[in-house]
Amino acid sequence: MEGNLSMSVMGFALKLLGLRNHSCMELEKKLLKKGYPRESVDQVLEKLKGQGVMDDIVFGNELIRSRSRRKPSGKVRMRAELRNKGVADSIIGTLLQEYDSEELCYRAAEKKIGSVRGNTEASRKNKLEVFLRNRGFEWHDIQNVLTRLFQVSEMYEHFD
Repeated sequence: MEGNLSMSVMGFALKLLGLRNHSCMELEKKLLKKGYPRESVDQVLEKLKGQGVMDDIVFGNELIRSRSRRKPSGKVRMRAELRNKGVADSIIGTLLQEYDSEELCYRAAEKKIGSVRGNTEASRKNKLEVFLRNRGFEWHDIQNVLTRLFQVSEMYEHFD
């Protein structure tokens, strides 16, 4: 019976991992919520980690890459999302060392600037700043990006 249960837990775990990568904690929660016993879940998780099927570093890298493409956000938000998914702080620190927050901030601002409405440049800047802060970008990155974006727009205004 125990062997069949482990097979069942493993099957469900692999099904979930086939849909998308999961952090160890996420997968553990889903397996326990499904009603599998703690002992079986722990055995399956250890086996998956040992085989390299499940790895929080790989998961974190994939999550960062995916979010950076779809919806760029700052280190603050990315750290919170990884932490929320159960990735250890030590892994998060390593993953975010290479994170180019200012470049992602620029890309997010560039996409958004066309839809920012306002009567004055100051109001458009303010709305863009709020948008970027809500995306988890740090103040110095936002300031640098706003300076870059609005200097470029001022250059074009002189040619009108």
